[in-house]
Amino acid sequence: MSSITINDLVYDAKSGGQLDNVSLELKSPQVIGICSNDTGAATALEDLLSVRGKILNGDVTINGVPFKKYKRQSKNEIGRIDDVVLKGKTVAKAVDHALRHRKNALKPEQALQMLKSLKFEPDQLIASLNEAQQLELRIALLLAWQCPIVILSDAFDGLEENKRQMIGHLVKDYAQKVDALVLFTSKNISTLMRFAHTLYYFNGSHLTSARDLSMNDGVDCTVTVMGTGFPIDNAVKLGAHMLEEAGNETRFLFTGNIQTLLPLLEQSTITDVRIEDATIEDELMAY
Repeated sequence: MSSITINDLVYDAKSGGQLDNVSLELKSPQVIGICSNDTGAATALEDLLSVRGKILNGDVTINGVPFKKYKRQSKNEIGRIDDVVLKGKTVAKAVDHALRHRKNALKPEQALQMLKSLKFEPDQLIASLNEAQQLELRIALLLAWQCPIVILSDAFDGLEENKRQMIGHLVKDYAQKVDALVLFTSKNISTLMRFAHTLYYFNGSHLTSARDLSMNDGVDCTVTVMGTGFPIDNAVKLGAHMLEEAGNETRFLFTGNIQTLLPLLEQSTITDVRIEDATIEDELMAY
């Protein structure tokens, strides 16, 4: 099992990001989504796990080892998407290079079998792959390292939509089978909610809340109701999080089956309803 315990942490990351008075405890198997209004918190967490930066206050324990002593063993325990480089003319050559000298990694033939399920062939030329396909290959090779802690950064955002779903489920399956912790971030709320078991919300360098998505059956949307008479109290009971209330406009975040809201929208004084994908800003206002 992998675990990360952070207590009252004030941290200056090498990347320039910061964490202020952050406390959290992560245990595998789990996929962690970082929802933030900038990249500072996510990059600071990545640097923290790679032991790159300075603790100004608080303490951190990674897999039972204090932060200052962890650097010696972090190479084989933490895999970062930024560390995966495609070298070699073909997919098979890239696999051989990526897995060489990696402790606990899959054997090349096992990795190639996984890649076949993603429609990669051993003799396929790396130069023939587009940017999204190369990223997909790098993610697969990162998982082939079999590290107990994996940092994907915003890799999902660079994938094509049909492959994002496939890779997302592969990552969730990896976390369970390897008993791993996987951390990622995204600009897309639906991506965060589809693939994370838990979301951590950061406003700048401050952790504002955490949200368990294990029982979640939908993706957040933002609903704007124009007119009057909308029964706000009833909407809140159904799971709405109010974002804005004005004289003739009510705006809220909603998760779940939008059909359950329809009876509340049948007031004759309601003139229009708009349903849109939720944004990072909407999420941070609600959570």
